[in-house]
Amino acid sequence: NDVMMVFANPGIELVEEFLIFDRWGELVFENSNFIPNDSGQGWDGKLDGQKMSPSVFTYLVNVKYLDGETQMFKGDVVLVR
Repeated sequence: NDVMMVFANPGIELVEEFLIFDRWGELVFENSNFIPNDSGQGWDGKLDGQKMSPSVFTYLVNVKYLDGETQMFKGDVVLVR
């Protein structure tokens, strides 16, 4: 698991927004308008090219379904080195 990425079933048309924040609320990663299940669109645990220290991060993902409906998912992830 070298990359935090959005996994989705075929019913998801587009990831409209993928955000990751540190515990102080600073945005450490942002990506938008991409197809899910692509590791090239994920977060590699770095900020400005530097490896971040192990910690807990919060993520927010907004997806668009094939029928046009949108939904937000949120949670946390632990970065381990």
